[in-house]
Amino acid sequence: MNLSLSAKWFLLVSLVSVVLAGCGAIEPPPQQYPHATVSFDVKVPTDTPANVVVTVVGSDPSLGSDTAPGFRLRRAREGQYTGSVRLPVGAEVSFDLWVEDAWRSEISAEGTAVPRHSFRVDGDMTVEVTVARWGEPSQGPR
Repeated sequence: MNLSLSAKWFLLVSLVSVVLAGCGAIEPPPQQYPHATVSFDVKVPTDTPANVVVTVVGSDPSLGSDTAPGFRLRRAREGQYTGSVRLPVGAEVSFDLWVEDAWRSEISAEGTAVPRHSFRVDGDMTVEVTVARWGEPSQGPR
């Protein structure tokens, strides 16, 4: 039995496809992990200029992995900045708030450092923070 050249190529391609499929060369789609929408609602001091950028710098890659520039919030109205990101459900997240004009961090009303904020992502949620004061210009998050 003599096969034509095109028939031989058809058989060869079919055989290679079966072999590759059997060897795992065709990988399954990546596993999907559930995510939730986390909204940040940040109230800033009344002396915060309207043209500054308030930034969330946190542990999750969506928040900069603890390095600048982080996640920039938008000014919703005077004294309030908001923004939303998708984060993995079950993630433990910590973050700091900064003003980007001169990388001033959030401080307490007494002028001391504020501990990092933290939360666990259990589903769609809103994280509310009220900033008492902004600190002095610094090197910013690294």
